Amino acid sequence: MPREESPYILEAMPAARLAYLADRQVHLVFDDGTEEPLVSPFVEGVHRREASIERKTGWKTKGTGARFMGAAALWDEAEGRRSPATFTSVARGRQRGEILYAITTGPVSGLFAYDVETGEEQRLVHGTDGAALAIATSDDHRVIAMARDQKNGARNLAVMRDDGGDSALVTDGDTIDDAPAWVPVGPEVTEGRHQLVYQSTGIGRDAAGMVAGFGPTEINILDAEHGSLKTILSSPDYDYLAPRMTRDGTLLVMRRPYQGLPKGPDPTAYLKDGLLAPFRLAYAGFRYLDFFSMRYTGKPLANAGDTRARNIDARKLIERQNIAAAGEEGEDAKARRAPADWVLLRRRPNGEEIEVAKSVVAFDLDASGAVFVSDGDGVDRIGADGVTKRLSRAQRVMAIAATH
Repeated sequence: MPREESPYILEAMPAARLAYLADRQVHLVFDDGTEEPLVSPFVEGVHRREASIERKTGWKTKGTGARFMGAAALWDEAEGRRSPATFTSVARGRQRGEILYAITTGPVSGLFAYDVETGEEQRLVHGTDGAALAIATSDDHRVIAMARDQKNGARNLAVMRDDGGDSALVTDGDTIDDAPAWVPVGPEVTEGRHQLVYQSTGIGRDAAGMVAGFGPTEINILDAEHGSLKTILSSPDYDYLAPRMTRDGTLLVMRRPYQGLPKGPDPTAYLKDGLLAPFRLAYAGFRYLDFFSMRYTGKPLANAGDTRARNIDARKLIERQNIAAAGEEGEDAKARRAPADWVLLRRRPNGEEIEVAKSVVAFDLDASGAVFVSDGDGVDRIGADGVTKRLSRAQRVMAIAATH
């Protein structure tokens, strides 16, 4: 939906600086500092159809109609109803002033192009092949790359022409391939113009074929035109995510500590917990009653031990309860942010690494060299001069796309 223009002000509409995906909704941030949710005509149409179906069939699950039919539980929720339409990914467009995004309603998904200035939406792909979970466009050619889930639980990369049509897989295997990005090479290059960098995670399965764990996430570079594949960054201690490569070969990538496989249960620990459980419950109950005795009478239930120290501890606990509400907002904001060891690195072709930002959950970069990052509690712009500016206080940001 285009922004409303005043008939009395003849000014150009501010350009969209970036788009971000948060809470399964795409939002636009403009040069003048304003932001607004993107209104997709496709999503609006889905909602109108849902509302129409609800008006026609609502009697089955409400009021006397539900009692007459027996119960609402007898009706299949999927019968005659659509799943809510949600955004699954966002990326810069094929040209200036455009963004791409994917939408799914559950069984049906689509890939769309949106003109920010006019609000026009173009449907590139629409079908049941699964939603695009990551999208990559290039200034050097007219091919789009995307990540899609497979029926066996893997996720692989596919490519298609940027005007729509059929897609073809370019990676396979029992892996989670995600976050593709085209390697920029410039218009003068004719060979190797279809190179992708992407993250890849190996899937470990048990004897029954069920997922048992995941290996460290590594960065691969794929020549989609010639079929060559090479791992360019990996470590047994870290996950490397969401690579972006510049024309000089510099790699920007997120790094997180690799958590490894979960440890199996310890039978002796279960036995110990079972034997000590009654004593722990009895002690916890006594301490609970002792706390309330101290709070309301000033006297403990037991006099054994260091009573003076216990009185001090009880008072501290009460003080903490009284001031908890005052710091709640700050603590919530802190809890929403990513851990400090989730860092964004700039890795030079010679292997030199520079830490760009900490607590990073998503990022993108534009042609000027600026980097847009989110720590989960907002979006910042880090200019080429290193100056950081807060652009949005959005929460739960999952993806960022710089539009120009």
